[in-house]
Amino acid sequence: MQVHMTRVRIIGHKRDLDATLSVIQSLACVQLTEGARAHAGLRPYVLTDEQEEMETLSYLRARLDALLALLPPVPDAPPMHWTEQALGAELQADISRHAPDIEQLARQREALRNDAETLPRYAETLRKLVRLTPELTRLQGYATIALLVHRRYREAIDLLTQEVELLVGSEYELVYDQVDPDHIGAILVVPQRAEAQVQALLGEARVSQVRLPDSLQDVPFSEALVHIQRRLDAIPAETDQVEARLAELAAQCRVRWQGARQALLRRIEQLRARRQLGETDQTFALVGWVPQPEAAHIMQVLEDRLHRALVIQEMPPKAEEAAEAPVLLKNPSAVRPYEFFVRLLSLPEGGSLDPSALMALFMPLFFGLMLGDIGYGLVILLIAAFVFWRSEKGSGVRDVAFFLMMGAGWGIVWGIVFGEFFGSAGHMIGLQPIWKERSDPDALASLLLLAIAIGVVHVTLGLILGVWQAWRSRRRSELWERAGMLLGLCGLFLLVAVVAKQLPPGWATPAVVVVIVGLVLLIRGMGPLGALMAPVELLSGVGNILSYLRLAAIGLASVYLAMVGNELAGRVGVVWVGVIIAVLFHSLNIAMGAFSPSIHALRLHYVEFFSKFYEPGGSPFQPFGRMESDEGDHPAGLAVPEPELAPATPGSAPAV
Repeated sequence: MQVHMTRVRIIGHKRDLDATLSVIQSLACVQLTEGARAHAGLRPYVLTDEQEEMETLSYLRARLDALLALLPPVPDAPPMHWTEQALGAELQADISRHAPDIEQLARQREALRNDAETLPRYAETLRKLVRLTPELTRLQGYATIALLVHRRYREAIDLLTQEVELLVGSEYELVYDQVDPDHIGAILVVPQRAEAQVQALLGEARVSQVRLPDSLQDVPFSEALVHIQRRLDAIPAETDQVEARLAELAAQCRVRWQGARQALLRRIEQLRARRQLGETDQTFALVGWVPQPEAAHIMQVLEDRLHRALVIQEMPPKAEEAAEAPVLLKNPSAVRPYEFFVRLLSLPEGGSLDPSALMALFMPLFFGLMLGDIGYGLVILLIAAFVFWRSEKGSGVRDVAFFLMMGAGWGIVWGIVFGEFFGSAGHMIGLQPIWKERSDPDALASLLLLAIAIGVVHVTLGLILGVWQAWRSRRRSELWERAGMLLGLCGLFLLVAVVAKQLPPGWATPAVVVVIVGLVLLIRGMGPLGALMAPVELLSGVGNILSYLRLAAIGLASVYLAMVGNELAGRVGVVWVGVIIAVLFHSLNIAMGAFSPSIHALRLHYVEFFSKFYEPGGSPFQPFGRMESDEGDHPAGLAVPEPELAPATPGSAPAV
């Protein structure tokens, strides 16, 4: 359910602004709005010195983020507390003292990692070419160029030979050979005076050169492989030294800087909050949304800690303003995971219905009906329980796993009703259905009727909620439309019952009247095009109900696939081959049984159910003081002392 939100307005003297924001920030229960600017006589708060401070602190925060990313993690420890006064020169000096060493070590670590990654590739190429290296590579005044040419471009070597001979005459040496099935390796030795011209020629011809790393540019080509291997052997020890030094710096700085970062975030948040305030020459005013159950406590804390310095008023929103309220959902632990599925679509509009509890009731039921097998339910339950306990608390994966656990539980219940255990394998252990076996052709009509009955209940409930929601929010057109749809469908239900001889023929006339009244209300709610669209809309409601036939169809597809797997396994003469076939079929069916019912249960809610009452478009409650670095707890990086307020005259209040 949604927590009811109300507004508070706080007015005070500007000299008490920092203290007021610190207290509100420590509470982390007030979402500031720009409503204070709309009050007569107030103008938007103008940032003067605060703008320069915010830019400085933002720079320090970015600097800390970069440095903390370079340091290795340390054992968990509470961040060091920083005061606002220490966030300037003291923090800057601390960063300047350690940053050069950290950045230098980080560059060394990155260079070592690059060498460890790239040098083996150089070595692999050099091993192909080293046997082609002639002794001429040791002659003074000559440069050695290594080439690797794909065998499809074999003629490029002949053309290269002709061009080089035109440049340097006979003062060159070119040795080449097939070095692997796809490449031809070549070693070209030319006078150093002509090296630049040859390099330009190779670039124009787009011939790939094997270039040595910068650290090996002065090493003879024939000795490069030995130098690379020596370098690779030395990298682990050098890496350990760099990591050890970084670990020492992390032990000195990380806890302290993490506290400083949180303190910076809090102070920056305070400065940014000023943009949402209103002001006069001497006073400030702020307006914020707070949860209604917490409003009295918040106001009492503000009065206790900032006594006589502020005017605090509660301003409950008017009916037309309720939709503007931020959304805070609060549900029991068994319902809370289904908030994830609501957020996948959109948060409900402020003050409207939260469908999480209804999803917690119907989604596992639909899933279990489509699964409907004891064996499949047990397997999915065990897998989902494992994922649930291994996943992070509050994560979407954990919420989905919880839903699958509940759905698998219902799948076991429906499996007992249908007498299914890995399809027809339940017959081997004497399992009998309590109601009907889905694979029995005579059960098809009953299954379809059950699915339609569930659709009637679900869609009707959605329409009833829609009528209540429209009446509550005073949206007349929606009220007439949803009431008309509800009456029209009820009339059609009565007509179907008369045709099916479940009601006496005398009910036909009242049923027609109810349908006509429903159409009239639909026309009124839909406006000028209502006369054309009302019958179509009513038929779409019937289509919504028929869509629930998938509850039976998907279950039937699952049980028939299980039966095919069991029959194929039974007809194979070799036992172990039959077991493999059965395992493959049932594994596929379990995977489909976890995925397909989930998707269709979600679709039935989003399309058929929510469209009758759900009002999307809400914005999440984001209280001032809940920073981006928070993970569900209040920030702890900045010590918030008792605010020191300017003395106030008894009985006085700040004038606006």
